[in-house]
Amino acid sequence: MNFLKFIQKELMHHQRKVPSSKTQVKPFDVETMLEEVKRAKKTRVKKFHGPDSLLYSAIYPVVFTMKVFGLAPYDFTADQLTPSNCCLVFTFAFMAIYCHIIYIVYLRFISLHRDRAILTVVETTKVTVNYLVAMYDLVLTIFTRKAFSRIWNAQQDFDERLSQLGYPREEAKTKIATWIFLFSQIIVWTAVNQTGMYAFDETWLFNTSYMCLYVGTAASAYKFFGMVSFLGQRFHQLNKIAKENLPPRVGYKSSRKGAYHTLIQHRAVFVPAVKLLSCLLDEKTIQELYNDLMLSSEALGSIYSWSLFFWLANLSIHTISNLYFIIDWVILNWTSMSWLLISNMWCWLVGFIMQLLALHIACDYTTTEANFMPVILIDWDARIVRRFPYDASDSFRTLHFLNRRLRFSAGGFFDIKLSLLTSLVKNYIQMYYDVIFNPENGGYTSYYDKW
Repeated sequence: MNFLKFIQKELMHHQRKVPSSKTQVKPFDVETMLEEVKRAKKTRVKKFHGPDSLLYSAIYPVVFTMKVFGLAPYDFTADQLTPSNCCLVFTFAFMAIYCHIIYIVYLRFISLHRDRAILTVVETTKVTVNYLVAMYDLVLTIFTRKAFSRIWNAQQDFDERLSQLGYPREEAKTKIATWIFLFSQIIVWTAVNQTGMYAFDETWLFNTSYMCLYVGTAASAYKFFGMVSFLGQRFHQLNKIAKENLPPRVGYKSSRKGAYHTLIQHRAVFVPAVKLLSCLLDEKTIQELYNDLMLSSEALGSIYSWSLFFWLANLSIHTISNLYFIIDWVILNWTSMSWLLISNMWCWLVGFIMQLLALHIACDYTTTEANFMPVILIDWDARIVRRFPYDASDSFRTLHFLNRRLRFSAGGFFDIKLSLLTSLVKNYIQMYYDVIFNPENGGYTSYYDKW
């Protein structure tokens, strides 16, 4: 009994609290929430491989479009890009679609009766050339799947290594540029479709089918443009890192905070100061990273060498003919001119010029950034020689990089760069002046009057 009384007495001292029926709501603090979000972003591990990588996530809308057109038969296996037989179905499907489209277009051209026979010849030649280029792009995609996958994986390995060295890449600008590019292309091709339907009195299905051939070749050209631009961005970042890690000149203090160290093959020179505030790279690491990028760029240029030639030939033919038609119709048929037809030709011209500019700017930018690295490495060696003039046995080991110049060749005939585009524009202007504004006849004459 005494034991029961003791238990009862203890229970009276520790009475159970009845849970409240009301839910206890914690007040929302904006500052606390922002701090938690920032902390989560800092602790989140950035991925540089696989479908969740920063670059792939930024350009996924474009990649999806490429897959639909059969130009990206790839998939990820263990975070590595590999050829995909499932996605290859889209490639073969579009090969069949292109064959069906060109058959329909030929039937339409045969049934048309034009005032000038040369128009039928020119239009048939243009659509045939574009069809052959589109088919070549699809066949090339099939046979270079493994090579392209290696280039992509090497690029992702480069990003991961830079991140480990303390220089992680941010792809926010790439994501913004991707969406701007998509919207601009949607606007251009929608304008081409709508103006073409009304100008030529075509159905939406036929006009879209005809345009599909050109969208396919444009997508293939922009695929190359994107890969070259990504390599150019990495060359630019590596050049910036190399400049930051240059040894200080003799008689000048280093512009970097912390300590500085330079490795010269079998000897290390280390100047301690305070705790390192940033990751300092030696020349050998810079050379290895540069060599990796050069191998990827050279492999990409080798794959698309003939494609570049065919793209430029195709775009040049269409640009020249469209521009000539516009000038000829404006000058000779001013009173009875169809503005819808002129608008459609201008929309096509804008699409072709955008592709020409994209190819030339990307190649020129990447080659400029890649070929600037040897200058930085030579400057690096020169500073070491001035600093250690009595131990220059291993100096200027980077002279061979001056002979290793990055080039994007069009079938081995010429290199793609902006100076080439300017010379082409100059020749086009001279040709238009000679053909249309013929001084010998006292004014302009139409080239088609000879037919």
